[in-house]
Amino acid sequence: MSLRRVASLLTVAGIAGALGATASTARAATAANCSFTLKIGTVLPFTGDLAAYGGNMDKAVKLAVGLQNTALKQLGLSGKIKVQVVDSQDGQTQASASVEAAKKEVGEHVNVIIGEMASGATIPMAQSVTIPNRVVLISPTASAPQITTLADKGYVWRAYPSDTLQGKVLATAALAKYGKGATINVGARNDAFGTALQQLFIAQWKKLGGKVGTSLAWNPDQATFDTEAQQLVAGNPAGWVIIDFPETFQKFAPALVRSGKWDASKTLMTEALKTGATLDAIGSPVVGLSGTAASAAGGPAGGAFHALWNRSVKGAKPYTGFEGTAFDAANVAFLAAMRGCSAAPAKVKSNLISVSGPPGKKVTFAKLKQAITLLRAHKDVDYEGAFSPVDFDKNGDIGSAVYEIWQYQGGGKFTTLKTITFRGK
Repeated sequence: MSLRRVASLLTVAGIAGALGATASTARAATAANCSFTLKIGTVLPFTGDLAAYGGNMDKAVKLAVGLQNTALKQLGLSGKIKVQVVDSQDGQTQASASVEAAKKEVGEHVNVIIGEMASGATIPMAQSVTIPNRVVLISPTASAPQITTLADKGYVWRAYPSDTLQGKVLATAALAKYGKGATINVGARNDAFGTALQQLFIAQWKKLGGKVGTSLAWNPDQATFDTEAQQLVAGNPAGWVIIDFPETFQKFAPALVRSGKWDASKTLMTEALKTGATLDAIGSPVVGLSGTAASAAGGPAGGAFHALWNRSVKGAKPYTGFEGTAFDAANVAFLAAMRGCSAAPAKVKSNLISVSGPPGKKVTFAKLKQAITLLRAHKDVDYEGAFSPVDFDKNGDIGSAVYEIWQYQGGGKFTTLKTITFRGK
């Protein structure tokens, strides 16, 4: 090899080494200069049909933010990086209230809104407020399939599975309960959640050879439900599938009882009615009621989160298991901001997939310090949640879910009859 060739190679190696050193120095400088305040707002149902859940969801967000700020302080970063819950607004499980609440929080310059729980409130809030204002929206539990295909520019996400899956689970549960070829009656609240799941269930039920006698929907805001109850119990069905929220069903159930033809033990419902306080208030007529629900059993950190909740949260309503969805939403938003070294919503949304799934180092809420350290070193993390592994896809949906078939035993107690797992592709 000629001396000129050796000199040339040494020069190239020197340049490469210099570039590598420069890049390394730049990364270190970026980590050192990283400074932002992530501002989170919640829009959750403190009143309305899902009031049984909203308060606990808000507490879950604040619990997550407290852990984040503690980890930052322990790492000596709290002078430069902070997370704030700027406002907690009541979405009332309603579209108009949620829209106004979101407008208020956008005016308070939030980067991320966690809410609403109901699809019928989440979708208009997204379309009217958060998408046009380029604010990240993460719903803890909105499950309507149309959220997947919203023209949202990547700003809408959810920590709960789409009802595309629940329609299949509900049909599978109905087949086991009523038998192949059985005729059942189906009723649902007339909103984005109820009618969408009703249609999905009926399609899946018919694919399995089932038949539908009566199918109807009702206005959840009406004063009485006797007419609808009489229609729902008409004929001689093998059973019923009812899709509703707690506040409405507390008024609907007495009308079903008055019909003299309804049997709770022959009825399937969904996750919204898995609330002991609501069913206890109705009483003995609903003992034996069954239903389907996405379950925290799919959360790698579910047990640890429940223990943390019991230790740390005071003044909460009875634990439901859904609190982990709001907790996970707050944590992935924080980690996305850390990865982008910015609270800007555009940066947060662009990093949510990266921090919520492979191939990064798996971390739970208990390892936030490690996650922060890795992200500051420009290494990837994979957040493993309290409710699910998260694993967001390009549509903002989580990548896997565990469903349970539950049964109400009375006295606030439920048993799990079966679990069904769906995994991402």
